[in-house]
Amino acid sequence: MSSDTHLSEGVRPPSAAHHPPPTDQPKRRDRVLIAINIAIGVIIAYLLLFPLGMLLFSSLKDSQTKLPFQVPGFTLDNFVDVFTSKRVVDVALNSLMFVVGTVAVALVISVALAYLFERTDIPGRRFLAPSTLAPMAVPATVMAVAWVLAANPTNGPIAIAIEKAFGLTINIYSLPGMVLVAAIFGVPGMYIMLAPTFARLNLEFEEAAATSGATWWTRTRKVVLPLTMPGISAASMLLVVIALEEFAIPAILGTPGQIYVFSSLIQASLQPPSGLANYGQASAYGVMLVLLSLIMIAVYRRQTREAHRFQVVGGKGYRSTPVRMGPWRYPVFALVTLYVLIAIIIPILTLVWTSLTPYLQPISLAHIGDLSFANYSSIFTNPQLTHAVINTLVISVVTATLTALAALWLALASTRAGRLGSALFDASFLVFAIPSVVLGMAVLFLYLYLPIPIYGSIWIIIIALTTRYIPRGSRMIQTALLQLDTGLEEVGKVSGASPAVVLRRVIFPLVAPAVSSTWLWVFANSLGELPIALLLSGADNRTVVVLLWDMIGESADYPEASALAVLLLAVSSVAVWWINRRGFQQHT
Repeated sequence: MSSDTHLSEGVRPPSAAHHPPPTDQPKRRDRVLIAINIAIGVIIAYLLLFPLGMLLFSSLKDSQTKLPFQVPGFTLDNFVDVFTSKRVVDVALNSLMFVVGTVAVALVISVALAYLFERTDIPGRRFLAPSTLAPMAVPATVMAVAWVLAANPTNGPIAIAIEKAFGLTINIYSLPGMVLVAAIFGVPGMYIMLAPTFARLNLEFEEAAATSGATWWTRTRKVVLPLTMPGISAASMLLVVIALEEFAIPAILGTPGQIYVFSSLIQASLQPPSGLANYGQASAYGVMLVLLSLIMIAVYRRQTREAHRFQVVGGKGYRSTPVRMGPWRYPVFALVTLYVLIAIIIPILTLVWTSLTPYLQPISLAHIGDLSFANYSSIFTNPQLTHAVINTLVISVVTATLTALAALWLALASTRAGRLGSALFDASFLVFAIPSVVLGMAVLFLYLYLPIPIYGSIWIIIIALTTRYIPRGSRMIQTALLQLDTGLEEVGKVSGASPAVVLRRVIFPLVAPAVSSTWLWVFANSLGELPIALLLSGADNRTVVVLLWDMIGESADYPEASALAVLLLAVSSVAVWWINRRGFQQHT
């Protein structure tokens, strides 16, 4: 039978006879995407908006020692008291000096290291560059404890050496001490942000200035620094936000001298060493801190959006040749080595030494015979300590797992679920503006109010930590998703695979390294998160960092606290090392 006969009998072409109408599948997919977006929106609202709403609610209650939902009516008295008290002026000045000092010191060190490691022929870069990044693996609480041991005026090796060499007595329990330790802790993050900027800077700009007779200092001041200024200012704004919310370092180093910044004052208002908590005033301080962070986040995002105006690397004729330092190579190498020694190695070694001693004593060959593992043994034989270790590991593992799954879901929505998914993804960025101590306080109020029996359990800490880490984790995974060629998905669809099969067989395997790195990063950070765990801790959900806080602040048992800190440092270091190892393998 001819083809004309087929057509005359009304037989449809095969493509029309065996396929559903072309509009059915897109409509079904749109409904699924809308459902996913609604679910994500509900989760973000639950994790973010509800706690913030409870924080604002509490700040408008004249609650003082009562919980906010136990007081009728609303008032602005908390904000009036805050702005008219002399204490807020002192705390604001302390916070300003702490933040500005931290950013200034970290900026000078980070810019110098980025320039030396990325632009010059300084020797020993393969050793020095990873060493300067070592604080990334050290929780802030552990860093603060290590510096207390290394620089206390009684038996700290750094304090003793400075006094013998220069006749100066240093006080680590001071605002300059807080600034120094926080700056050292902030250097790795700033360096990671600044290193690519200096590495990609075209040397031809400097060569042109040198040809015109400009000295090295003039070239650096008028060429290098202006071209790298967008990256420097963006990194500085981000560190301002981090310094504003920093709690462990100012709390451990400042509380003995009654030196408070906003973050430590909020915790002291909620958990005063003597007296009753003032919930309303603490909430007012929390709202102020959130507003300050939001302003800094807005400035940071504006800086990153406008950075394209300063692009200096083209695809044609670009080359990067290190600047020859000549006779300055080895003096500069010695100076950087000295920084690594004083800032990182000596404090960590002092921490390890103290963990092996029966009581606080200076590092000396005469005391080697006193060293033992007794403090470590007590950790695993003391039921309270063992329970804290188990709590910490369970909280970190569950938080990392929930965060990685939620972050993957949110990242997929931002890249595959249209404008609404992108809007929800951007909305999660607001969590960056919530300091951890404020988030812990908001979650505390929320679950004291809601009829959900998780207060005092590990789950309330897990929820707070998951809320804190989802935005950053989703951005880590989104970066990997944006690097995937959409043609890979189109090939799967053309071959007849459903969207679910494409996700499972194509997208998930390709983003698995990013998801696992996110898991490890969250795990490492959850281990040492102090303010959230401290505010939400009870008799049954205490973690290692909370015990560290108690050992230092209440019993001053530094040897046993040091053993606990060393264990925390070891687990965190392994996780960070594995993240860096995976990152290196992915780029080789």
